Amino acid sequence: MSPRITVAHLSGCKRLLHTSRPSFNFIGPPDPTSNIRPIIYTSSSFLSEPVLPHPYSLKEFSDDTVDHELQWNLHREQLDAFNHTYWAESNTRFEAAKSSVLSALPPNALTEAHEHALSEFYRKWVIQERARQDEYDVELRKRTFEGLSLAAKVEFQKVKRRLGHWSFL
Repeated sequence: MSPRITVAHLSGCKRLLHTSRPSFNFIGPPDPTSNIRPIIYTSSSFLSEPVLPHPYSLKEFSDDTVDHELQWNLHREQLDAFNHTYWAESNTRFEAAKSSVLSALPPNALTEAHEHALSEFYRKWVIQERARQDEYDVELRKRTFEGLSLAAKVEFQKVKRRLGHWSFL
């Protein structure tokens, strides 16, 4: 048996060599209002329930007693809900304002008039929404970095559990 056949065989059966159970998430179709494709987390215990804020602050416990994985899962779902809420509300307001601009045009208006009205509307919309968009960007970055920190803590906890019997940990 040549080494190429063995490597090809092993790469085809890669999943069979793992002892951990497979985990994956599902991506749903785009939401018609927010245009965001929702992520359905398989690790979540809240698959059928709406995402509500956790009743307790998980930050008040010490690192030894906190289940960082639970905290990370809750944080991911809350971040997704925050993102969806912002874009659904923003897109609803945008479409309402755009339709009011278009309805103000006469029914027999030329294509150039539509294009000019929409161009002017888009320009005003960007200026009007700049402060709101900047606030959203700052909050999204803050929450994303919190999520990255939690993800790192989860991975560190996993390493500590695997190597827990070693005396230096």
